[in-house]
Amino acid sequence: MISPEAAQKRATDTLVGFPPQISIDYIAYATTGDAQKLDAAVLGVIQFYLAKPPTQPLVSLPGTTRLKEDLGVDSLTMVDTLFLSETLFDIKLSDEALAEVQTIDDLLAHFRHQLTRNDPLTSAPL
Repeated sequence: MISPEAAQKRATDTLVGFPPQISIDYIAYATTGDAQKLDAAVLGVIQFYLAKPPTQPLVSLPGTTRLKEDLGVDSLTMVDTLFLSETLFDIKLSDEALAEVQTIDDLLAHFRHQLTRNDPLTSAPL
């Protein structure tokens, strides 16, 4: 987790032009570690980049929703999400691993795994 001030600065610098709710969800995740806020922020970014976003928020869709087939997520959307996520969350997401992601649940699990691995508070041995 980072300080509220650092989270606000990252959101202000990085999420220019995005719907305000994405910044709110990102800041809430960054300062509290709330996984639901992480999900909302990641899916909000994907929805923002979709050429034809669905009428309902992605967080309300079933986790089995397929990114490419059902939502029209293309490689450009994934690359945009990859770069933005690396900046926001200070993590490195591999292109190869993201290529394996098929559904909303896969995507969220991948983000959670990467963030847990990179967080010294949650990845320290017990």
